[in-house]
Formats: sequence, C-alpha cells, structure tokens
Amino acid sequence: MDKKKSNMRQEVGPGPCDPVYGCPPPTEIVCIKTKKVYEECKLTEVNQPVTDLSGLATGTITDVECVSAEVVDAPPYFPGPTCTILAGRRVRVVFFWRYTFRWTDDTGTHTFTSDPIMEEFTVRLARAGEAGLEPECDVFLECLECFLIDSTTVRCCIGKLILFKLFAEVQLLIPAYGFCPEPEECEVAGECPDFVPTWPPFPPQLLD
Repeated sequence: MDKKKSNMRQEVGPGPCDPVYGCPPPTEIVCIKTKKVYEECKLTEVNQPVTDLSGLATGTITDVECVSAEVVDAPPYFPGPTCTILAGRRVRVVFFWRYTFRWTDDTGTHTFTSDPIMEEFTVRLARAGEAGLEPECDVFLECLECFLIDSTTVRCCIGKLILFKLFAEVQLLIPAYGFCPEPEECEVAGECPDFVPTWPPFPPQLLD
C-alpha cells in the first residue's frame, strides 16, 4: 500500500479528506439507527405586517429599527408548531410567531412586540400518507427591515423559510472508521492576557 495512504488510515479523524488521495477506505460497515428523509421541500415568503403607533407615539417618529422575529408558543391551546399529513398527499404546518422593532419619538426610544400571529401553510408531497412516513416542519424567521409608511404607521418585512420533510426512523448500513478519536484539549479563554516574562528578569550583567 502507498505509504501516504497507510498513514492516512492510521491518522483518520474528523475533517476534510486529502485533496490528492481522497479519503482512506473504511475499516468497517456499521448499522446505525437514525431518521432518514424520504422527501422534502422548502417554502419561502415575506410577510409585511403593519403596526399603527398613533396611540403610543408622542410627537414625530424619527427612526424605526427591526429587532427580531420568532416562533412562539401560544399557551394553553397551542404548544408550538404542528406538522400534519392531510388527505390528498398534503402536509400542513400551523404555528404562531411575533415580531419586535424599536422606534424613536420625541420622548426617546421604545420597543414594540406584536401579539402572537397565527400562520398556516399547506404543501403537496408525493409520498405523504405512505405507511411509516412521518412529517416534520421546521420554521425559520428573520426580521428583514422595518420602515415608516406615514408619520405613525410602521411596516415590517418578515422573511419566512419553512422546511417540510417526510422521514422514518430506520436502521442503515454505512461505511465507518470505527469510533471517534479522543478530542484535543480545549483552549481556556481567560479574562487576563497570557504572562510570558522576558528571561532573564534582571538586566544583563557586564563583565569587568
């Protein structure tokens, strides 16, 4: 065997493969239990909720800044996003979310957080409803921008990325290299800088 490839087998560990020789052959075939995704799709959308601050603002609103958007629970009747398979090879997600922005008026800077907003999306997946497949829906939100559309009304642009998946818990045969090696020691991040004294700590001695 090539000496380089032999060393790679002995030193295999997490990280990229050698750009010339690639990865070494696996040392075993292992059976793992995991979630396998059989079908998936993504849905993107930008919402533009409008907030009237006429009852809250004092004087002129001079600045608006987007802070965040997040998925929230809406207890006690809704504990979080739900993902359901419907008839007709459809998958539906239902979730609540809210957004937050800051605005500045004559009295200073204030924060507004919306009440929970209900959202619902339904998509078609060809394998929805097949025996053994379960749905999973992941929701990612981002507050893109907030701006004034008149003296007291704010519009925010909220980006939504929703991933729909059909998965099953299965046992898979995969090539492997055995168990992971012991990791390196962590580098402790201290508050003070390292002390590396100059040696010798006394001035050079001059010979008579």
